[in-house]
Amino acid sequence: MDLASVTLAAIILLAIFDLWVGIANDAANFLNSAFGSRVAARRTVLLVAAIGVLFGALTSNGLMEVARRGVFDPSWFTDEAGLVNLQAILAIYLGVMAADVLLLDLFNSIGLPTSTTVSIISELVGASLAVALWTTPGGLSVAAGVINVGPVLGIYTGIFLSVVVAFLTSAIVMFVVRLIYSHDVGATFPRWGWVWTGFAFSSLAYFVVYKGLRSSGLVSEPAMEQLSANLVPALAAVFAIAAIAGIALRHRPRQVLGFIILVGTGALGLAFAGNDLVNFIGPSVAAAQAVLLPNVDLAGRVSTPWWVLVLAGSVMVTALAVSQKSRRVRDTEVRLAARGDSEQRFRGGPLTRAVVLIARGVFAIHLLLPAGLRTRAARRTSPPAAHGGEAPYDLLRASVNLVVASLLISLGTANGLPLSTTYITFMCAMGASLGDRVWSPGSVEGRVAGILTVLGGWLVTGLIAATGAFAIATILSLGGAAGVAATLALVLIGLWRLARVRPSLAPVVD
Repeated sequence: MDLASVTLAAIILLAIFDLWVGIANDAANFLNSAFGSRVAARRTVLLVAAIGVLFGALTSNGLMEVARRGVFDPSWFTDEAGLVNLQAILAIYLGVMAADVLLLDLFNSIGLPTSTTVSIISELVGASLAVALWTTPGGLSVAAGVINVGPVLGIYTGIFLSVVVAFLTSAIVMFVVRLIYSHDVGATFPRWGWVWTGFAFSSLAYFVVYKGLRSSGLVSEPAMEQLSANLVPALAAVFAIAAIAGIALRHRPRQVLGFIILVGTGALGLAFAGNDLVNFIGPSVAAAQAVLLPNVDLAGRVSTPWWVLVLAGSVMVTALAVSQKSRRVRDTEVRLAARGDSEQRFRGGPLTRAVVLIARGVFAIHLLLPAGLRTRAARRTSPPAAHGGEAPYDLLRASVNLVVASLLISLGTANGLPLSTTYITFMCAMGASLGDRVWSPGSVEGRVAGILTVLGGWLVTGLIAATGAFAIATILSLGGAAGVAATLALVLIGLWRLARVRPSLAPVVD
């Protein structure tokens, strides 16, 4: 086998590992509401999520544009005859995959969620910059031209803005929903349950259209255009049907809310697979196209075979079911949003106390409202005393987490805005817990410290990913076959060391 074939084999092997560690991190976000509310048995929740993930794998449509031409300009690595510089392209993608596997497994091992979108984009930036630097005369200032700066900055800006939008939106929606339904859902649902049932299912239907059917190829383009043209009447029909079902089942709120949670879990599983599958296998697909397709145009559009998507989805489903590190990440998120005084992994410091003080000053604006209105609102929204053994989330809040996250993701997608499903789902869960007033005085600093740690981890993700990919791509560019061997050795040693990390707290959910 020549060096290109060996390098491609290494990239494909690392892509399989990346699917495993990537879904282990992302699963925490779309499973935490179902597990946190204990809506169903673990096997049932995983089955629903697996169906969503497999369908999402197919709806990615096989167009790996970000990996091939979204971040860097592939023409830098193509000669005048249009032939691809295989050594350069393979060095980029092997550097990306090696850095991504190590980075995501590091976050999984310490139980922190991170964004696979931010990681893969940053790694593509770092690796392509390194290869351009070592293969193009002119130094760093010239090599920097390989990066598509405008689109990359647009992606980063949209992603980080989604953090604020998701947190505030979910906090407001949760407070309003709790104001309507209170904590005694059994008493309020028979009268008003149809409203939330209709809204939830119409929102999830909108989500499935824009994150599933639109890009899946399963629906013809004329049919999709017809559906888009009649979207409002279609969603109104979904609302009416769901509302009627809510009225018919008004005395069974647990069953209705439980069904919303399971449907929302499957829908978010679809979104994560459809969105993040590109992150995990995009570099390996692009590398395979460069090696196996004669005179391939990396700046064009090349579809991925459906069986590759199904295989990738199957690996993700397997990891979903058996990964122990996925439970660590999920446990971190559930603790941060749990009701009562659940023990937190994080401790507050000066920055945390400053943020809490500022937030209390901002929220003091509610004192401008009439005292009687504040008293009635407090009576409706004050959480009951926590009891041992109860689920970290109640069913109503778990359904709000999923519905608001789905709605924000679908609105962003419909308007062509770059976003991170990880950021949105995590911040929706945190915002809803604040809006639901479950942050007891004794747990506020720990929760805020945890959120700041996760946010800081996201910021550090970009820096670590870009730097790590730059270093590995440099080794590959300058080392040739020895560089490939050194990279694989580095990954194996890193995974072995990370496998020895153990969690410090017993999980609050299984």
